[in-house]
Amino acid sequence: MLLEKENGFKGQEPMAPQDQQQAQEQQQREAAQWARNKPSLFVDIALGLLFFAVGKITGNLTTAALVGAGAGLAVVVAQRFVKADLLGGLAMFGVFTLLMSAGFSLWFQDERMVQLKGSILGVLIASLILADALFNRGRYFGARLARYLIGMPVDARRLALGMAVLGLTMAGLNLLATQWLSKDAWLTYTTFIDAPLAMVLGFGVFRFARASPEAALNTRRT
Repeated sequence: MLLEKENGFKGQEPMAPQDQQQAQEQQQREAAQWARNKPSLFVDIALGLLFFAVGKITGNLTTAALVGAGAGLAVVVAQRFVKADLLGGLAMFGVFTLLMSAGFSLWFQDERMVQLKGSILGVLIASLILADALFNRGRYFGARLARYLIGMPVDARRLALGMAVLGLTMAGLNLLATQWLSKDAWLTYTTFIDAPLAMVLGFGVFRFARASPEAALNTRRT
């Protein structure tokens, strides 16, 4: 009984010292990555909630986009004075989309363009990633996306292909939401449903993109 407690569950062999060291190093890398990404993640969430709150209070998506764009620019300025990475990960992309929303709305004088922004940008970006997957074997976007998946061996081409299909799917869903939902319902969808749904579907993409250790090694070398 004492021997079983020392070795863990019954029938489970103790980890070799080398395996234990590798597991500890992996945990340290994941913890360090989370520490780096945490500030930018909070910034991205805060900007999304600000857009939602202003849109709900004012009832005007153009105003919400302008306020969000102003807040995003303030974060860009603040980054120059703080050590924490406020714009890493998806935060900079969130600032970019808020600026695009404001630009679309002002240029076309139609707040509906704020709603269509997700579909327009989604198709554009997904098309670039799809071209990388089809004609470049994912060596640009796929390889760079793979760097964020620590401990998960993936094939760069399959990852790029999956992310492109995911982008086109989310762009299509946003277009349907714009056409069929009220402005308030669309605001709720884009703030609380769109991103979580993309994350759930993203797990399917990661599973599709899993690769052998040899293919993953080639991806990291790209």
